[in-house]
Amino acid sequence: MKTKIVIIVLLFVTSCNQSERAVDTVFKSKDTAITTAIKHASPGVVSLYRNQELAQINRWTGRLRSIKPIESTGSGFIISKDGYILTNAHNIVTELSDPSLSTTNIRIDVVLPGGDHYGASIVGVDTRSDIALLKIEGENFQYCELGNSDEIIVGEWVVALGNPKSLFAAANYQPIASAGIISAVNADFGIDINTKRLMNDMIQTDASLNPGNSGGPLVDTNGKVLGINTFRRNDSESLGFAIPINYAKKIGEELKLKGFVDRRFSFGVNATSYRYGEDGEIGLYINSIDYSSSGDNKALYKGDIIIGVEGYQIQSYDQLQLVLANTDARPGDTIELRILRENEIKVVKLVLGST
Repeated sequence: MKTKIVIIVLLFVTSCNQSERAVDTVFKSKDTAITTAIKHASPGVVSLYRNQELAQINRWTGRLRSIKPIESTGSGFIISKDGYILTNAHNIVTELSDPSLSTTNIRIDVVLPGGDHYGASIVGVDTRSDIALLKIEGENFQYCELGNSDEIIVGEWVVALGNPKSLFAAANYQPIASAGIISAVNADFGIDINTKRLMNDMIQTDASLNPGNSGGPLVDTNGKVLGINTFRRNDSESLGFAIPINYAKKIGEELKLKGFVDRRFSFGVNATSYRYGEDGEIGLYINSIDYSSSGDNKALYKGDIIIGVEGYQIQSYDQLQLVLANTDARPGDTIELRILRENEIKVVKLVLGST
């Protein structure tokens, strides 16, 4: 009996010592998935400082009269060793509701981790997607590795990096980090009436976002960019939204190639609102089709009634245009139409052409 008691005591003491050593190791180790992500992504995160003149147009002479300078800060991240930078378009251009006002002499100053300053040139700005591409001159810049936003999992840890409230300089020129999780994906807000920005398929996170975070990266625990931090809900302290990096990368490539995003398309169809059916439902009656149009519209015939586009019910040509704008349709894209032909509903494909 005494022997058993001694053995039990020895096992208990050994177990306690092992537990203490394990706990001690955990507390001594400062490296976590979050710190690893920050170390991996931070070298490519930059702070942006914009300076430009706000001018008023004289309606009699057409000349600009300088009113005051505009200064603002934001974030961005380098995506290639030759100095291309992704950020939000609203960090670069100011939305002006007064048509008599204009902005001139835009200057963008980029500050890298460590404090090096560069003047940036604007490669292209797309206000619809709220994405801009900048370029700084140099080579072998450290850059952020882009991830795959299609593989995001709700609940995974993420880190937002950037220059909130201009704290980048105060923190020895290092990006400010905040951690959270992916709260939701594919958050749709449609097209903002005031800014005309398309805000669909957004990534939602509870990582803290503040003024100045816009344009910075939202990274996963491997330090790979999943999205561009873009805005926070004004009615909430913990809901931020980011543009998926797969979409941002597509826009960035087009900006690099053309300097703008071409959304001009045609499909060679003339249609008007038309009541049909016993219940007086409304669709778009096709009056004529230009089969020589650059779009592939051979699946449509005069007399067809378009009743849906990309899963949305439509009743007017304006609604059709809005749906295509809401899906960011481009020349070459294939869209799905629901049509009524001889009292039978059919689904046909249409390829958008260029104008």
